[in-house]
Amino acid sequence: MTQEQWENLCRRCGQCCFEKWIDGTRITYTRIACRHLDIHSRECRVYAKRFTVGEGCLQLTPELVAEINWLPEDCGYVVHVRNRRKP
Repeated sequence: MTQEQWENLCRRCGQCCFEKWIDGTRITYTRIACRHLDIHSRECRVYAKRFTVGEGCLQLTPELVAEINWLPEDCGYVVHVRNRRKP
């Protein structure tokens, strides 16, 4: 899969751009969005340089998505990784 194909899996929900409280296995999404997220379009205003602006944006990879538990169940990345792991 190319990088472009991987990024096209994103459904633009913006959930990964909101602050979260993680307490063990319980995840609470807050209404506090990254300052670069347009909350109406759900698009990042600095997408091309999002990893260098110092906001804690993570580059999601199949390996990372398989390990983390804070992405929504219907996240395009999560769905892809889970479908790929099924026997």
